[in-house]
Amino acid sequence: MRAILVQEASHQFTPSVTGALTHAEWDISMTSGYAEALDQTQHGDVDAIFLTGTQHTSHDNPQTTTRNQLLHLADSKQIATLIFVTPEEDSPLTYQGDYVEIINSSVSMDELRGRFVMIERYQKRLHLLEQELHSMEHLGKQIDDHFRELDQEMRLASRLQRDFLPKMENTIDGIRFASTYRPASWVSGDIFDIFRVDEDHTAFYVADAVGHGVAASLLTMFVKRSIVTKQMNGDSYHILDPGQTLSLLNNALTDQSLPNCQFVTACCGLINHRTMNLKIARGGHPYPLLITSDGTCHEINSSGGLLGIMSDQEFPTIEIDLHPGDKVLLYTDGMELAFQPEDNETVDTSAFQRVLQSSASRPIADLIHHVETLLDVDTGSLSPSDDITIVGLEVLTD
Repeated sequence: MRAILVQEASHQFTPSVTGALTHAEWDISMTSGYAEALDQTQHGDVDAIFLTGTQHTSHDNPQTTTRNQLLHLADSKQIATLIFVTPEEDSPLTYQGDYVEIINSSVSMDELRGRFVMIERYQKRLHLLEQELHSMEHLGKQIDDHFRELDQEMRLASRLQRDFLPKMENTIDGIRFASTYRPASWVSGDIFDIFRVDEDHTAFYVADAVGHGVAASLLTMFVKRSIVTKQMNGDSYHILDPGQTLSLLNNALTDQSLPNCQFVTACCGLINHRTMNLKIARGGHPYPLLITSDGTCHEINSSGGLLGIMSDQEFPTIEIDLHPGDKVLLYTDGMELAFQPEDNETVDTSAFQRVLQSSASRPIADLIHHVETLLDVDTGSLSPSDDITIVGLEVLTD
């Protein structure tokens, strides 16, 4: 413990004060005036300050000003300050502070010892708290730096994941595609693709890895790499049905021996541009929707379990002949959750379909844009509970 003693020439510390300080075995620094004590307090580690009774000086007196500066600094630095005065002194101090106290100079040595013990305990705890606060500030800075780096990395991951998505063309041989892609966080557990298989066929799919965030997004990259739509045989090739594509994807996932809590749902389609024949299959995914040219909306029912759970599963392929004005939509279950009534205790899977039904006459791009507008109106879209993806196609009229 380090203490500063400041005594005026006309007021000396009593023997009880000096005796108590000697008994405390503190590091005592005797100063000749307020200015020296102020300098030591500003630039050194001080635990306590003791002053003798103050002279009756005016507020504009330099010593009074320096004394008040010392008392203010001691109070701001939480330094215990005791001012010893004689009983006959009247209003010896105008400064008031939480850590400044006036004591009668005739106080007993036992009482002073008790006060010094309390000051010592208080200062030790205060120093400990200051050390802990410094450690917390240092840790807080490290955490801030970590999250700043993490934010930059997640922004990069988000941009890279979006770069894997297809660049939408206006039309592909009489078919117009449109999409929306809204991750719940920086990266998504959803992925989709639209690509030409050959001159007559275009394949498209939507897949959803369980959950969202980094783990799910990494799984989507595996899905994209494992999707196979045709098999080469020398100079020739064989185009796979969507059900065969999902079967190969399922086996690729099960070969990875993923934990039971990790699985994928997917819906895969293949359209022949010459005949407008659509082949489609699903695995544990929401049923795709067909909106006919007259505005009727219904599900394309096909069986198929979750991907990545059991190997050698079959995923039946459904065939539909499309006509001008027909639309087909594939979407992830985040879309179903986005349009749930607030008072519903169970998921109403038809809620989203009713939204589509009311806008069925819109062109596919306008239809999906309208859905996005409705999502933006919903306050929950600011913090969605799941990723949202829609891929739609429309057979154009001549």
